[in-house]
Amino acid sequence: MQAGFAMLCAGSIRAKNVKNIMLKNILDACGGAVGFWTIGYAFAYGNADSSKITFIGNIDFVLENIHDGASLIGWFFQFAFAATAATIVAGTVAERCKFEAYICYSLMLTGFVYPVV
Repeated sequence: MQAGFAMLCAGSIRAKNVKNIMLKNILDACGGAVGFWTIGYAFAYGNADSSKITFIGNIDFVLENIHDGASLIGWFFQFAFAATAATIVAGTVAERCKFEAYICYSLMLTGFVYPVV
């Protein structure tokens, strides 16, 4: 999905900005992996402590209790959709957004917004 959105974005902007949009798409996948690995998966699927009432998951940060293959496959599947959600916006803000602001947005979306929503 990342490659397809990267090609779509590259085809809809001026030639001088293609390198920038490709880097944004690659960093969506890399930064999204870090964001979803550190806190995103725990917020979405962390088994909440039964003694507390919580809004989001509060354990399994950095996949600390995830050891079986099925759970890791589930993490990768959900990460792919989180990173794709971040990449969709890359085309709309192409040539309009500073690189640093976009990376912050991407980490926030994959680490907090996508898991909670």
